[in-house]
Amino acid sequence: MTPTSEELEAFHDRVQRVDADLAKLKSGEVTRGEQISSLGSLARDWVKISTGLKNGAEGFVPSLDTYDLAMGEVLNATKVRSRASAYRSRLKPFRDGFIDSVVMPLMRFEGSPAQAAARQLESLLSDVVTSEETQYVAEAAKCSSLHCHRAAIILLWAAAIARMHTNIQVLGFSAFNAAATAALTKKGQPYSRITKGLSIGSLPELQRGRDFDLIAVGMELWGYDLQAFEELDRLLGVRNSAAHPGMFLPLTTDVRVFAEKLKRYVFNYIK
Repeated sequence: MTPTSEELEAFHDRVQRVDADLAKLKSGEVTRGEQISSLGSLARDWVKISTGLKNGAEGFVPSLDTYDLAMGEVLNATKVRSRASAYRSRLKPFRDGFIDSVVMPLMRFEGSPAQAAARQLESLLSDVVTSEETQYVAEAAKCSSLHCHRAAIILLWAAAIARMHTNIQVLGFSAFNAAATAALTKKGQPYSRITKGLSIGSLPELQRGRDFDLIAVGMELWGYDLQAFEELDRLLGVRNSAAHPGMFLPLTTDVRVFAEKLKRYVFNYIK
């Protein structure tokens, strides 16, 4: 999860308070356990914040290497006897210029329409996806925020296929094969397009299979009707357009509609 600008401001306030306490030390050496603990906590929290910023706002905030190095030195200093002046020197990048260099760019990132749409995309699916699927959705949201809408569509489809694969493993490959056999006995579209003799015996075989076979057999396996299948088939067509060279140029709204339909026909339906 990308830290918010409010969280960064709160972190900056903590740095300022710790630095002010260090400035009051008359002996020069930091010996109080609670101060050393506060410094260590500050350094460890920064690692989490920095990781979140790199994962979620890369390209919108400057390089954090200077800040990472400084907090690494703060953490190392808590393991040995260190003077307040040494700690204050290492906190200087956070004390001076942090708001202008990091917090303000993050605010602009948060305020951009693309980022707002990305947050809405994650929020739309947050209550229906698993922890594994969330990784695909988070990547899709990041791609969308960078206007890489084709990539966002591909990742959202991958999340839906992951849901289907997981459910098939729960039901068992024999259940899937029975549904495939039943589907193949039916005449006309889309049944006539299913791979002849379709049979799955392992997860790798399932992963190598055609997505079309999966959604067509899904009418037998999960019980959705032809209209639902047709919606999923259209979504598969959109996914394929996104994955192959051509003039397909989806917009933010296209990604949103794609996600809403996946939620309706996959995530809400296949548990």
